[in-house]
Amino acid sequence: MTSWKVSLVAGLLLGAGVASAGWYFVTQKSNDEALAMLAKETEVLEAQNANLTSKFQQLNEAAGAEITRLQEKIIQAQITLDEQLAAQKAEYEKRLSSMKTEQKTMIVTKKKLDTQVVKLTSTAEKQKVVLDNSKALYQQQLLLQKQVSKAEAEVKKAKRVAKEFKKPCDEFKSGTSWNWVSQADCDKYDAKLKAVDDAEAQLAALQEELAELNTKIDIEIPRPE
Repeated sequence: MTSWKVSLVAGLLLGAGVASAGWYFVTQKSNDEALAMLAKETEVLEAQNANLTSKFQQLNEAAGAEITRLQEKIIQAQITLDEQLAAQKAEYEKRLSSMKTEQKTMIVTKKKLDTQVVKLTSTAEKQKVVLDNSKALYQQQLLLQKQVSKAEAEVKKAKRVAKEFKKPCDEFKSGTSWNWVSQADCDKYDAKLKAVDDAEAQLAALQEELAELNTKIDIEIPRPE
């Protein structure tokens, strides 16, 4: 091969080598820059991710704490509500027991009152009968008292009249009288004595009847205390 040809070939090879080396340099530089940018973006994303992870963890912990607090509050509220319900139930049961006891007492009291009402009604009816009868009894008593007083007056009158006929009869019986006396005077005297006996018997009967009536009044008519 001639020298010019060798020189040409060498020149071509050298040019191709220089051109290839220049392209490689440009391409390598672009790749490094892209990798650097990618690394930087990755670093930024990792930082953002770490920040988001931290915030998520904080939120998660806060949410957990809030959930725990709310659960404890709910449990405490439930306990308080159960206690209140238990206390209210106990109070209602106490009031119900008291009302049942009061009801039993009222039933017993009502029975006693009913019994007392029956007794009072019976007593009132008896007293009404007594009061209705008392007027008649007192009227009868007053009538007997008047009859006794009249009979006592009749006895006194009969005795006084008999005494007036006693003297002529005594004179007749003695035989020493200067008056005109006879057995008729003694018969009259005897008649007057019989009138006295009849009046006293009538008086005694009326007094006995009055005494029996007074006893009946004392028994049947209650005296004021």
